[in-house]
Amino acid sequence: MGDQGKYYMRIALKTLAPGENRKVSTRFHEFFCIDEYVARMARKGLGKVAVYVDALTKDNWKIQVSVITILNRSANAEIRAKVNVIVNEIVSGKAKEMTHGDFVKAAIAGVFQMKIKKTASKVYPVRFCEIIKIETLKPA
Repeated sequence: MGDQGKYYMRIALKTLAPGENRKVSTRFHEFFCIDEYVARMARKGLGKVAVYVDALTKDNWKIQVSVITILNRSANAEIRAKVNVIVNEIVSGKAKEMTHGDFVKAAIAGVFQMKIKKTASKVYPVRFCEIIKIETLKPA
């Protein structure tokens, strides 16, 4: 059945043209969180850092990763810029090391979110971090 705690996550697959044996196959297209879940995270008085990272995976898939980081309070531009750099480094670095399938599995498991929260909390307290979308820009 799957993990009921991950109710807000969705995966979209794209169908490919039928092959020689007339069977239709699918491939990963995008992963996203539902809008209600994302809207519930942001509240008045909290800082919000939205980052969009274009990354290339180990198996040459070009993906765009959208990450939202919610800070405990509203922060100035310098702190938000530092958090932005941390998120970019973590996502880009991990994408280079992993295949697209492993990357999506790790995002669903929450590996990146925990690492971003732990690292960015050294700059400013992070309340919440979530990868809200992974979109395929160019498959291998």
